[in-house]
Amino acid sequence: MKYAIISDVHANLEAVETCFREIERLKADRVICLGDLVDYCAQPNEVISIIKNNCDVVLLGNHDEAQYNYPLSERFNERARASSIHTRTVLQSQNLEYIKSLKLTHSENSLYFVHASPMDPQVYDYVRDVETASANFNAFNEKICFIGHSHRPVIFENSDSEIKIVTEGKLNINNRYIINVGSVGQPRDNNNKLSFGFFDTDDFNYTNIRVDYDRVSASIKIYKEGLPVFLAQRILEGK
Repeated sequence: MKYAIISDVHANLEAVETCFREIERLKADRVICLGDLVDYCAQPNEVISIIKNNCDVVLLGNHDEAQYNYPLSERFNERARASSIHTRTVLQSQNLEYIKSLKLTHSENSLYFVHASPMDPQVYDYVRDVETASANFNAFNEKICFIGHSHRPVIFENSDSEIKIVTEGKLNINNRYIINVGSVGQPRDNNNKLSFGFFDTDDFNYTNIRVDYDRVSASIKIYKEGLPVFLAQRILEGK
């Protein structure tokens, strides 16, 4: 079975539309979204509509939860908090109710899915390095845990001898993995192309898909929406 795993789409319509065209080309059997549908970019309602209609499973991200759990946004930096507050003014009521219906985790086919951290899904901690990955492998039993949240793709491999970062490609079926699929709507790994994961269970092969999209149009919309200028610049640079 072929899985497309997307995360952190962040109201970026241009990126989301391009992403789903690529998913269709790849002929994915299942599409899983790890959350953060809103904030940062200019079109949350349009993006939510696409996600609802094209994903088999959608999970809750911290920016989604902050749309009804307002104190959560107090943990955000100033730009993220301003974006979250703005989203509250434009998010349609039916989309808010949809966000409230999302769950934190999902498991199927020996694959575990969560927005941020398998150890504490509701806390939204980051898994950015081998040390934090090591602390999280005991929190799930499946072969692979797919995460987002940091906007930076990375693969942590847990073998009998060590936990280390490895490259994409054919994985070792005898080992276990935590895989960050990166961000569709706001990559932060010095690569401004949208990022998502593609996993084939038949040959245990994982690919980090990177696709160019119309960043300029998305950036202009952010600026015109009155959101922080930094957010408009960030998607151009991928930082």
